[in-house]
Amino acid sequence: MFGRILRSQTARVATATTVAASTAIAAAARCEAAPDKGSVPTFTLGRNRYDQSSFTGRLAHFREMTDPKTLLTTQAELVEAQALLAAYEKGDAKNASDAELWEAKRIVSAIIHPTTGEQMFIGGRMSAFVPANAIPTAGMLLASSPSQIVFWQWINQSVNVMVNYVNRSGASVDWSQVGQAYALAVGVSCSIAVGARKLVENGPPWIKRLGIAVPYVAVVSAGAANVGFTRLPEMQGGVPITAPDGTPLGVSKAAAQSAVINTVLSRNLLLPIAPMLLPPIANGILKSVVPLGFYASAVAEFVFVC
Repeated sequence: MFGRILRSQTARVATATTVAASTAIAAAARCEAAPDKGSVPTFTLGRNRYDQSSFTGRLAHFREMTDPKTLLTTQAELVEAQALLAAYEKGDAKNASDAELWEAKRIVSAIIHPTTGEQMFIGGRMSAFVPANAIPTAGMLLASSPSQIVFWQWINQSVNVMVNYVNRSGASVDWSQVGQAYALAVGVSCSIAVGARKLVENGPPWIKRLGIAVPYVAVVSAGAANVGFTRLPEMQGGVPITAPDGTPLGVSKAAAQSAVINTVLSRNLLLPIAPMLLPPIANGILKSVVPLGFYASAVAEFVFVC
């Protein structure tokens, strides 16, 4: 009897979520299909398949980068893709179609670091971004005691550092700066998460309702502090800027500051909304109609995060 009630109530909550999700997925699919308009563009090794001057092109490129299916690519498939691209560079791939060449480039770009030429650690690849972050995100949302909060915030920042290292832009690494940024991010996220949770628990009812936003605030604050710290030299000294045709125009502090602000707003403030604010809201709605125990609530939270 209880099982039927649980499935019935869960279906009611899931229906509204599914409608919104279906609309978003359909829109994303249209965006992904828009750049090539049903045809495969002519392959060029040094260019992107999608128009990076448009939002739909950038969205399609990002979806391709984060596609988890490339995690299943075998070593033989990688070697074959590399050989095809090498043959193209020598002019020996005339029988290969544009679709085959773009697919080979997609595989190589997802696995091989563009600067070092080495295979990237599988857990830190952009294609592993969603699966690698699902468990830490669910852990942060379900953490209740101070020790659990600290543990999952630490795990989350450790995953972030791993991803940043694996996807670094250069071959060399300033380990001193990495260590300082890591310590800063862990310290900020843990202190804000624990402090804000205590504030919420001891506050009036309207403050307690904000408890679901504590993990989000901690992650946003740590991410903003991390970006600000690692990019401080660029904000102080400026970054090189060029004209649309590639002509150097000098160094600009304003460009560096604008880049940091846009990064914080997009990656640190907006990106965590879907995985860190929407799941606890949906889980709260579910628990308001169905009494869930700890394990059932944990499963529901994880499903909403994924």
